[in-house]
This record gives sequence, C-alpha cells and structure tokens, in this order.
Amino acid sequence: LHVKDFKIDRAKPAGGDFVEIRDGDVNWPSVIQTLDKIGYDGWLTIEGSGLPMDEQGRRLDLILAGK
Repeated sequence: LHVKDFKIDRAKPAGGDFVEIRDGDVNWPSVIQTLDKIGYDGWLTIEGSGLPMDEQGRRLDLILAGK
C-alpha cells in the first residue's frame, strides 16, 4: 500500500498538490479504520517523501496509531 497525502486547493488546475504525509487532507484515522475492517496487514510504503527517515517513521507511527 502506497502512503501519500494530498492538500486540496480547488483553485489549482489539478485540484491541489501532493504533500508530506500528515500535512494534507487525507483522513488518516478513517483510512486506518477501514484497513483494519478489511483485515489488511501488508506492507506500507511512504511515497515521494523528502523528509528524513526518522521523521517519516514518526509520522507513519502516528498514522498507524489512528492520529
């Protein structure tokens, strides 16, 4: 599963921009709840991040904790 985030801006032609995880408009608690509901227990891969690895890990841990 590729993990990425998007900041909506309807004034832009593409409707917004991809941003670092947890900086956008993705409802992560809902995503995690849905993944739990369907029993997903596979890999997660952060896509396109320029953040240091420890910060990526911190943000992904928050997402997995439902925050």
